[in-house]
Amino acid sequence: ASRCVSARMASRFIRGGYFARRCVRAFHPAAPEELAERLVAGDRVALSKAITLAENTRTDSRDKALILLQRALLLSKEKHGERETFRIGISGAPGVGKSSFIESMGCYVTDNIHRSVAVLAVDPSSPVSGGSILGDRTRMEQLPMRKSAFVRPSPTRGRLGGVAQHTDEVIQLCECAGYDVVFVETVGVGQSEVEVSSVCDMLLLLLQPGAGDALQVRSAIAAHNSPRTFQT
Repeated sequence: ASRCVSARMASRFIRGGYFARRCVRAFHPAAPEELAERLVAGDRVALSKAITLAENTRTDSRDKALILLQRALLLSKEKHGERETFRIGISGAPGVGKSSFIESMGCYVTDNIHRSVAVLAVDPSSPVSGGSILGDRTRMEQLPMRKSAFVRPSPTRGRLGGVAQHTDEVIQLCECAGYDVVFVETVGVGQSEVEVSSVCDMLLLLLQPGAGDALQVRSAIAAHNSPRTFQT
């Protein structure tokens, strides 16, 4: 009986063109130039697809990603001019509250300052399976509901330094899409993951009260080369 039901459902999907539409989208994706135009116009779906393309490590995908980024930067400059986007990196030990802090700050920026916010949450990948839970997006319940907010988790794919390999390109895509503030949440870091400081305007280091002494705080400031350290 179950086989008959499955066969009838499959027949309906095929007659309705479901698989045909899926196949067309899979084998005929949007051209990089078209994706760039939709991205700059504010299409969130196009932004998500552009980020997926930028994070793809295949050679042909990398070529398309570069074409997409160059076209998006050109169109964004024509539409927005010399737009100033503020990049904020959020770093700290695992479980210190980075996602909760970003959600509170993001909601404040969207509701009170009336600026659009993009969040790039980087999660660690398993060295065994290569998979990633991408749980930072799950912890943010209120911010993704805002129309002027965009939250995108990304796996590290084994890359050290606290951010993903193509985080800088993803930040530029968010800037081309018109977001005013970009938060970059690193993975849970120790004392040597400082790569996020090279792609952000400000770096916030979140620390647990009583975890370490003043010497470790000074070491963190020197390593990140940041004049400000915030403790939570």
